[in-house]
Amino acid sequence: MTSSTSMISHKGPTVATLKAIEDVLRRQAMPMTRYKIRQALGYRIGQPLLDEGLEYMADHEMVYDEGPGGQVLWIRTSAATQARLRGE
Repeated sequence: MTSSTSMISHKGPTVATLKAIEDVLRRQAMPMTRYKIRQALGYRIGQPLLDEGLEYMADHEMVYDEGPGGQVLWIRTSAATQARLRGE
C-alpha cells in the first residue's frame, strides 16, 4: 500500500501565478530579470515556480526568455496562439 503523499502529482504553475507574472511584465513594458520579477511580486512566488511559469509562457509564445541570468520580455500573443490555448 502506498502513502497518500506519493499519489500527489505536480501540475505546474496555476492560472493565478501566470496572471501575476503577466501583470508585472505588462506593467513594466521593458525586459526584466527573474529577480526583478520576484521583487515586483513581493517575493510571493518562489524561484522554482517562477521558472516553471516563465518556461510555460515561453513555450506558448507569451514571453521572450533568455533563461536564468538573462532578461524576460512580455510579447503580444498572436491570434493563432490564443486560439490554440483556448482549444479552438
